[in-house]
Amino acid sequence: MGFFGTFVVARYDGPLAELPAMRQAGGDLAWSAHDGAWQIVQLHGGAVPSDSIGQETQGPVLIAQVIDSDVVAVEAASPRGPRWHCVLSPRTAHDSYGAPEQVLEGNEEAAPLAAGWAREAGREPDTDALATVLAAEADPFAEDLVLELVSALGFRFRETPEQVVPLACQDGRGLTGNQSTQG
Repeated sequence: MGFFGTFVVARYDGPLAELPAMRQAGGDLAWSAHDGAWQIVQLHGGAVPSDSIGQETQGPVLIAQVIDSDVVAVEAASPRGPRWHCVLSPRTAHDSYGAPEQVLEGNEEAAPLAAGWAREAGREPDTDALATVLAAEADPFAEDLVLELVSALGFRFRETPEQVVPLACQDGRGLTGNQSTQG
């Protein structure tokens, strides 16, 4: 059984995992990294965070839902640009999950929108790498494609020191019911 969870990329001054939309989604914070004020978090389990993250951060946001380490459904939005979406590991999405053939065409259409999104985020995308990752298949894990995508979009994330911590709730307990280890 593979990984089921979500990656979220957004710019926020505090811990991204503390945004209301992130806390409502639940799950455990499995991993996080930063590139200046930009953050990427990986949530294990829980629901997909709502797109209100963009409203909360007032900036571009990318949400990538990983399904059994096989495929990734990506949605991104920004205040001034159009929403875009794609599927990472598109052939597997079509062959194993019944996604329509248009998924393959949709990824080609998403490439210039993704590059525009990255530029709005203040990044310089690598359009060749972007085209490559949008056509790539998971080998072996689709979550690796998420990291390749954000790299192609121009992010250079570095790991955040504190790892594998449940998201804290108001009462100090993690969303899994365990006592939070965050200070």
